[in-house]
Amino acid sequence: MSVTSVNINKSIQSISVYLVHRMSKEQRCSKEEALKKLLKTMTYELLQDKNLGLYAESPEYIWNMVQEEEAGDIESWIKE
Repeated sequence: MSVTSVNINKSIQSISVYLVHRMSKEQRCSKEEALKKLLKTMTYELLQDKNLGLYAESPEYIWNMVQEEEAGDIESWIKE
């Protein structure tokens, strides 16, 4: 099965929804606040770049990237 733009967009959307729910739960904030925070992250920007292929990673993997970015430890995933 070939990867289509529709499949990629659905994967990005699904991961984004997971991240918002997880951020909302972990940071005890509304989903709207979590979305605003997520949209400002470099991780989200990288997820949107279809050439990088982050959409093929698990939501948990991307969540770990968000956490590392928030902790100021982006060096660990920039090298990968």
